[in-house]
Amino acid sequence: MEKKRKKRYGYLFLSMLILILVIPVAIQRMSAAVLDSAETMGSETAHVYALNEVAVTNQYETVLETLEYQLRPENRTDSYEKLIQQYLKFADEVMGLDDVEAYVSVDGKIYAATYWEGDETFDPLGTQWYQQAIEADGETIYTDAYIDVRLNKTVVTLAKQIKGTEDVVAVDLYPDHQLEQERKQRLPEGTNYFLSDSKGELLKYNLTVKSHEDLQEKFDEIFAGILKGEFDTYDSYIIGVDGVKRGVYYYKLDSGWYSVVTIPYDTLLESYEGAWNVFLGIMGIFVVSVIIFAVADYRTSRKAKVYNEIVGVLGNSYYALYQIDLKSGQYTMLKGSDYVRNRLLQKGEYSQLLDIMKELIRKEDYEEFLNTFSTENMEKLVQKRIRDFGGDFKRLFNGEYRWVHVQMLYDESLQKGTVVLGFRDINEAKEHDLSMLELLKDSLDSVDSMAKSKNMFFSQMSHDMRTPLNGIIGMAKLAKNHTEDADKTAETLSRIGQLGNQLLELINEILDISRMEEGKLELRSESFRIKENLKELAEIFRLQTEETEKQFLTHIDIEDIYIRGDWGKIQQILNNILSNAFKFTADDGKVEMTVTEEKDSNSKYRKYHFRIQDNGAGMSREFLKKLYLPFEREVQFGAANVAGTGLGMPIVHELVHKMGGTIEVESELGEGTEFEIMIPCQISEEQVLPQEEAKEKGGNEEAFLEGKKVLIAEDNMINMEIAQEILKSFGMESEEAWNGKEAVELFERKPTGYFDIILMDMQMPVMDGCEAAAAIRCSEKKDGGTIPIIAVTANAFAEDIVSTQKAGMNAHVSKPIDFQILKETMEKLLKN
Repeated sequence: MEKKRKKRYGYLFLSMLILILVIPVAIQRMSAAVLDSAETMGSETAHVYALNEVAVTNQYETVLETLEYQLRPENRTDSYEKLIQQYLKFADEVMGLDDVEAYVSVDGKIYAATYWEGDETFDPLGTQWYQQAIEADGETIYTDAYIDVRLNKTVVTLAKQIKGTEDVVAVDLYPDHQLEQERKQRLPEGTNYFLSDSKGELLKYNLTVKSHEDLQEKFDEIFAGILKGEFDTYDSYIIGVDGVKRGVYYYKLDSGWYSVVTIPYDTLLESYEGAWNVFLGIMGIFVVSVIIFAVADYRTSRKAKVYNEIVGVLGNSYYALYQIDLKSGQYTMLKGSDYVRNRLLQKGEYSQLLDIMKELIRKEDYEEFLNTFSTENMEKLVQKRIRDFGGDFKRLFNGEYRWVHVQMLYDESLQKGTVVLGFRDINEAKEHDLSMLELLKDSLDSVDSMAKSKNMFFSQMSHDMRTPLNGIIGMAKLAKNHTEDADKTAETLSRIGQLGNQLLELINEILDISRMEEGKLELRSESFRIKENLKELAEIFRLQTEETEKQFLTHIDIEDIYIRGDWGKIQQILNNILSNAFKFTADDGKVEMTVTEEKDSNSKYRKYHFRIQDNGAGMSREFLKKLYLPFEREVQFGAANVAGTGLGMPIVHELVHKMGGTIEVESELGEGTEFEIMIPCQISEEQVLPQEEAKEKGGNEEAFLEGKKVLIAEDNMINMEIAQEILKSFGMESEEAWNGKEAVELFERKPTGYFDIILMDMQMPVMDGCEAAAAIRCSEKKDGGTIPIIAVTANAFAEDIVSTQKAGMNAHVSKPIDFQILKETMEKLLKN
């Protein structure tokens, strides 16, 4: 009995000894297995969240790629700002993207949908996004996070070089640091999620922290470890911001961003945390220890099941997920649709899965699907290290075919030789993309139509410009043939002047349209007496009616006060509409202008209403729809015989709206036309003296320019002769230079202060006007930096004016020269 007891105790002691030796090893191995499984689960979690981020950024890439296409030189149909604004409005309405900020760098200047103070001086060429886009040669780039100069917020910029140019279009993505609540709830308890750029700058996280800087400092430690590979083993860990030991798992996106999750070890090892206590408690009871170990094993299996369910929830972007072993041709169903789950086991032959797919995939899509996602083809893709490959097809859902996207996902973190096939319902997005393609097709048709319209315009413009030009040439010959007849010569010269003004008007309209398209049409703010100016304007048109039997009636019912605004542009609006009224009204017709005012509740502002009526030819309803489009002209009732380019009304429309006003029109063919225009103006506290009084107070201006010496740089003999004669009439003395180099040399030869002012043509041989002006400004002569220089040139575009300013010129006078304006400009510069 004693021997049996000893033997039993021996067996028990031996059993306990075995337990003492085996259980720690078993627990350690179980811990390693759980941590190894946790590493896979954590990496998949980081991967799934990375895919969610990709889904978000793909929308911004879509916006960027569409804008790049529309901003190509051959596709542009409007100003950059308007084009971007229109597309962003479309993106808001169709894609639900209401927070997109887009802009484009063109020739070193920034154009954006949203105006911000400082964009005129902002240099985009030195920015990180511009330089990266140029280096990427047409590929979409993501910048690292930086502080936006406009909103002073953290921003990531997506940018792409516009094909065929050195220009770059960009879209700003403003990261919201806080993760959405819905996505927070999908993470295992205590899990921290981080999204950073390629340099470790935090873009998003699920922690609620008092200091973003403190969290960034902690994440810098994690990020440094990721770069060094410290967290590539299953048992690596960190101490988190909460002081808890955590496993670190991450996934690197194609954009260079990092998706990182940290999971508390307590959560990872929860399944066996009581194992050591169990071991100490049941050391002497073998049977109980076995039972408790079995219970612990059961709990471990149950917890592993919970983790699998969490992975399934994290894969909610996909309605089905299958792991495919390419070597054995086996599948494992991670997540499947109801239809597939009812017909297949969780594991089985991949060929069986393909047979089920054949029942669901649209017949015309299945053959391509079978070839693309065969084990042989997927193995080739894996060998080429293609990590993300997919395509779209139609799949049957409850009797209805819907668009589905299938992705083959491959990563080294997966079991070697395996891939994951993910199936996602993209019906709404696909239908949207197809509608976008239709929209782009319509846009291309619109561009083609616009190109044809422009060709028609250039043909018409050539005709309209040749008409007065031919008249000028013909009249000049007549004047030459009748030099003995003074009256005939005077009449001919008068007609030449009229034709020249008509030609100048056509050119000015083209310049205005150019400025409008570039968004550079500017308004001045100056004081003027509106009632007095309107009376003078009406008198000009009244004089024109004396040659015909047309009636011109005016009713100006407003106060005679000073207001602030751009009278020149208001006059241009009224001139255009009144001129059209007189052109298209018969000799016995009537034109009527009525002006009234509306006092605002704020006494500093007035609204002026202009009603212009005529009983002339009128316009068709079809043409009224195109009235404000460039290049369009009404061709009925003799309109084709009237000079014009069809640019006047688009200019009027743009000016009225730029002034904050409104314009409406009613017209019928043969009945006449009525325009209603409203323009708001601010009452001026500054009163401007009438021109006669100003001259009296200013003294004798005619004598001011007498004796002043002018250096004229001009390469055209006729222009030189005209300029010298006009300056001589002002009492001024002039010396000539036939190119820019001669002008610089003549200026430097003369003593300091010899010349009072310089008139400089821009386009000249040897050295142009800008180069000559810059050379004079850099001259060692004392007056080189102060002498007034006026650009007198036919180059009247905004960029030409900017060029003269950069070269150091003081003013710009366009050719053909208005000598009164030249005289006033010289007086102003010489007095200052």
